[in-house]
Amino acid sequence: MTALKIKIYPIVFLLCFLPLAISCKGKTAPLKKAPEKVAATDAKDTLILKNGSMIQGVIVDESAGRVTIRIKGGEIGFPTNDVAEVRRGETLVKTADGIQPAYAPSEKEAPYPRIYLKDGRIASGNKISADGGTFYLKQAVDGGGSISFGFAADKVEKIELWPPPPDDLLDKDFKELRSLNFKYSLKEPPYYIISTVDSSDLVFYLKTLRNFCAEFSMKFLDLIDTEKPAPALGVLIFGSYDDFLKFAGLPKGTNMAGFYMPDKKFLVLYNVKEVDMIRFFIGRAEYFEKKIGDAKTKAELYVGGASSGKWAFYDAVEKVQLKIEADRIRVESWARERTMETIRHEGGHQLFDLLGIDSGSVYRGAWLSEGLAEYVSTDPIGGINKERLTSLKEEFQAGHSLMPLQYLLSIKNGAGIRKLQDPSYTLLGYAQSWGLVHFLMDEYPAEFRSYLRELMKTGKDYDAPKDIALLEKHIGKPLRELDEEQEKHIRKLIAENPENEEEEILRLTRKSS
Repeated sequence: MTALKIKIYPIVFLLCFLPLAISCKGKTAPLKKAPEKVAATDAKDTLILKNGSMIQGVIVDESAGRVTIRIKGGEIGFPTNDVAEVRRGETLVKTADGIQPAYAPSEKEAPYPRIYLKDGRIASGNKISADGGTFYLKQAVDGGGSISFGFAADKVEKIELWPPPPDDLLDKDFKELRSLNFKYSLKEPPYYIISTVDSSDLVFYLKTLRNFCAEFSMKFLDLIDTEKPAPALGVLIFGSYDDFLKFAGLPKGTNMAGFYMPDKKFLVLYNVKEVDMIRFFIGRAEYFEKKIGDAKTKAELYVGGASSGKWAFYDAVEKVQLKIEADRIRVESWARERTMETIRHEGGHQLFDLLGIDSGSVYRGAWLSEGLAEYVSTDPIGGINKERLTSLKEEFQAGHSLMPLQYLLSIKNGAGIRKLQDPSYTLLGYAQSWGLVHFLMDEYPAEFRSYLRELMKTGKDYDAPKDIALLEKHIGKPLRELDEEQEKHIRKLIAENPENEEEEILRLTRKSS
């Protein structure tokens, strides 16, 4: 969960050749190791397949209803009914391996999973995987066999792993909520959203969800089992802070900005702009802006005595108006940004729970649950969480030490981190959890992901000591060594990200709340 603290004051693509795994099914010939390589100057023939892809090399056989072509990696045969055209003596493909990938003819017809490229094209296949900075799609060949195509991550806008999920996968309580008279009921696969937020703000929040899910899928594709059925995820966003409190059964004045219900698989959020103090500030600012506007109009129209000084008065009140307007926009922007950050944080809990990494039924440490949610709450994912880094900086400036990892890793997720006796220690718990996950993602990415993969397989007997042992096993170091390393990492982040005016305001706002 996240805590709320406030105070008013194309095509260009990279094609990485994989050894082509062509299975011996139907009429498709298996890929054989060629006795010699085909040089680029020898590649004179091109097969244009009906699915839109092109294979270039040297045709070595056309018999028994099959065309066999030799390319850089060997020989591959295609049924003649898969071949749209044979072009001889023309160099149509410029890739090193002689294969140009096929693109789906239309979004409606393209199968899943899909890769949406930044130039507007769509690539689709039967399976998807990631390796380094490249996404790979495996496409089946009619008659048997498959070919893998690679796409550089910087050319990819988003990936979609599943078709839109059916309504019947939704939690029954969320289905009942959808039947009520909410202002909006929308689908943004894999999300189902119901909301009472004004449309002007809701547009931003829908975009946040859409972009977050796409970025999450790309960032953690290697941990996602795409063979599982498509998830159906619920999101409830209240436009009224009071309605949020009533639904959640929370007292007035709570600093909770949203939460995830792991047993029901849906998020409950509210528009931070609708908090009473924010509404009061914005309303008061708009009132004074109008009054000053009226005064400026009167000054413009004034023609009586001493009218020579009216423009000095006009300029003076205009400066006040601009200052009030700038403060109002700043507060509105802060509230909107805070809501979007909460959507990403709680959406992180939801998606990590879907993967089996975060969990409401099996032991998970608060450091991991909240650290991962804070890690993905930034835009883009993995960026600097300014609020958490400011908290860590304040600890060092006060001469305090960070929590020993042995202690931090013993705090259970859920309410564990919020039950720490000292509220400032709760803030430090969130901040250091983010810092630790950021450190592990940066310094031990392969080892940390290996830890996450094994964590996903743990059962009911999992506990804090086993979690510590599992982390040490995969990182290859004891916690006492990681204590020192993570502190160096955090101090380096502080040095590389000096506090600007915006962070100073954030720090003062949080301290005064």
